[in-house]
Amino acid sequence: MSGASSYNLNCQKCQVQYTLDDVAFDKSCQNKHTFLFVCPECGDYKATAMANIPQEKWSEFVPADQLDDLLQKHAEAMKSH
Repeated sequence: MSGASSYNLNCQKCQVQYTLDDVAFDKSCQNKHTFLFVCPECGDYKATAMANIPQEKWSEFVPADQLDDLLQKHAEAMKSH
């Protein structure tokens, strides 16, 4: 089972993958930057810390045209603490 992910982005009710809705950068010293997901079927929300999903997996749900910008903003947020 190499490459198995420890995170699950599937809605338990609808059995479809959540889609990325928004990203929140924590401006405090907690460093809890968060992905906010929404189920395209039922509208359920799910949030998870960015640290819970390896950066190399972000391209699976972040549109390619937004990925570079997101990585840059994340790096800046990490440096600001």
